[in-house]
Parts: sequence; structure tokens; C-alpha cells
Amino acid sequence: MKILACNNALNRMALCVCLLSTLSIARGAAQAVPVPASPESFDMDTSKTASVGGGVQFGEFLGRRAIDLPAGLLNVKGAKFRDGTVEVDVASKPRGLFMGLAFRVESAANMEVVYLRPSASDTIEAVQYTPRLNGDAIWQLLNSSHEKATAHLPANQWVHLKILVRGRTCQVFVNESKVPTLTVTNLRRGDSEGGIGLWALGGGGYFSNLRYQPLPERKPLPSLPPFQRAGLLSDWELSPVFDAGDVDACQYPAFLNQWEKVQAEEPGFVLVNRYRTSPALFPMPPREEMRKGRVKGAKVVFARTTLQSAKESEHLLKIGYSDDIVVYLNRKRVFSGKNALTYRDDGALGVFGLNDEIPIHLQPGENELLVAVTEYNGGWAFECELHRVGVKAKNDVN
Repeated sequence: MKILACNNALNRMALCVCLLSTLSIARGAAQAVPVPASPESFDMDTSKTASVGGGVQFGEFLGRRAIDLPAGLLNVKGAKFRDGTVEVDVASKPRGLFMGLAFRVESAANMEVVYLRPSASDTIEAVQYTPRLNGDAIWQLLNSSHEKATAHLPANQWVHLKILVRGRTCQVFVNESKVPTLTVTNLRRGDSEGGIGLWALGGGGYFSNLRYQPLPERKPLPSLPPFQRAGLLSDWELSPVFDAGDVDACQYPAFLNQWEKVQAEEPGFVLVNRYRTSPALFPMPPREEMRKGRVKGAKVVFARTTLQSAKESEHLLKIGYSDDIVVYLNRKRVFSGKNALTYRDDGALGVFGLNDEIPIHLQPGENELLVAVTEYNGGWAFECELHRVGVKAKNDVN
């Protein structure tokens, strides 16, 4: 990549155009805002853009002014965005892994991200959506066609990426297609607003012709109703977070006296990232260390719910979790499992699903179900579903 001067006259002129466009929008004109590929257009925080082998560079690539972003978040100065479009041309590197757009950016720990994976071109992994919530991306938890899509991402060419954001939805268009490649139906940060930025990881890629166009201001959308599904245990209480090296998840936590009410959300999991800060450990601990448990730096929370049963009854409890779980019924441990990145084998991604099940016996009256969920990185959640006729949405058992 040819490196150019960062403060030449052309850059300053282009920045003036960008600022004038921003002023027009502030006065109510919904105009497109071009973002020149120069340092003056961005918040140059090296803690967010530095990476092994060098940080962001401004220059030329494939005959265009371009930005080389190996890793991190590069925020557009002064951008405020709720609804509208964001467009950019991207070009991959031979070993670059992830590159895309961040929007509704609150901070480096909280934002929405749509990204491309050139190494996964022509597969369902080529285009993906994930938010960052309280310090980590939750990619392990999002595996539907509303979060992943197939696209052809040629090497050594500019690929046009456009997103259209409205409320809790985001449509993603690749190249000049009029049909969205991906439609995200549930932006996990809700009807939020924030900044706009370029985002990359694992070598990243090149960016050119960045621009955005906000839609007119509107009233915020109402909150979503509680998510319910037959058999789903949706109402829980969540403990404070603990370092996994200090608390043994394999021992019932009789010491706990602080609880926060939380609920499951679509498609059924309790998203711990929404309530607690993720450890976001990287690199992952060795498999043997995870097998022993109590990994220093990993985090654990406890969650509990009450099942009311009219009589003694047998049930099948389906369980989903990321990364590790221990399940207690009436203070007795009945299940433990591990599903972290690289734990089951070197290629294991630790993706979320209702993949485990156990038989449980309920006593007449109240039954306490408690889980301990440990997180390393990639998405912190659990889900429990009771498979017997008579389980009501509010955790009642006939």
C-alpha cells in the first residue's frame, strides 16, 4: 500500500466538505455524508486501532484512496446515527480474516457490527452480524439465517458493502444487488443510536468511499414484550459476577444473597452479556486448564428460577449454554458440561444450541433450579426448556 501525506491540502478540502454535509444534516436535510480517507475524519485512538504488525494506515490501494485497518475500531468523527444507510467499498488481504462496519457505536465495548469473511467466501459464514455487548462479541450465540449469509467475496477486488438500518432491523447489501444478502431482524442493542466506524480483526482489509446518510429523527420504539415459548423457562434471577478462579462453580453457592430479575429473549436464551461485563479472554486457556475448571480471569454467574409442581413428576430438561454450565436441582448437582471455543476439539467453535438434556424429578411444591455459567469469550448465555405437558410459560408445572 502506497502511503501518502496525512495533512495535505486535498485532505483538508475533503474534510471541509464532510463537515459542511454534517452541518446540513444537523439542520434537517437528510443528505449523504462522505467520509474522506484521511486521519482528520476519524478519532485516531491508537488503543482501538493498533494491532500486531502495525496500526491503521492511510494511502492508496487498487487505484483508490484507501484505509488499511488491520484490527480494531476506527470511529468517524462527529457521526450520530440511529436509522439510515452506511456504505463502503472493501478489499481483502491475502490473510485478512474480518472486515466490516460498526454502527450505533456507544463505545468499544458496545456497538453493532456487520462484517465480511473473505476466507469464507461462498459459504454461510461469508456475511455475518454480531453486536458487542459489555465487552465482547456474541458470535457463538447467533447462528440463524438472520445473522449469517452466503456471498461471493472475490480477492484483489473492491466489494461494495451497504447497510440499511431501521429500528431493530438491518438489511445488508453486497455489491450492487437490490435484494439484501442478509436481513437482521433483531439488532441486539435494540433501538439505540451512536457513532459509525470501520471495524476489522485478524489482519482486516482495505476500506474506501465510506459515506453515510441518516434518516430523519423519530420517536424511540417501545420495548419488546417478554419472550415466551411453550416449555421455556423464561423468568430468572441473576447473581453478581465472580472470577472463576475465586468461586467454585461445582459447589452450590449458599453464600449468595444478591439477585437481579432477568428474562429470556429471542430465540430463548438468557443473554448474560446484556447484564454483566464479559471477560473476553484471548487467547483461550489451554484445554487441560479448562477441564480442571476455576480458570483465573474467566467469569462465572449463577442464575435461579422456581418450578411449582402440583405432584411428584418426571421431566426432561433441555439445556443450552456457553461456555460451561453446572446445573443444580434443589441444591443437588444434576449436570455439568463444557462447550467453550476449542474445548471439545481444536476446531470446536463452541456455538450455542439446546444440545444437552437430562431427566429431572420434581417434588410437590416449589423446586429450585439453579445454574452456574462460566464464560471465556464469544458469547455468554444459557437456555433451559422443560419437556413435559403442563409446563406453563411462567415456570409452573401441573
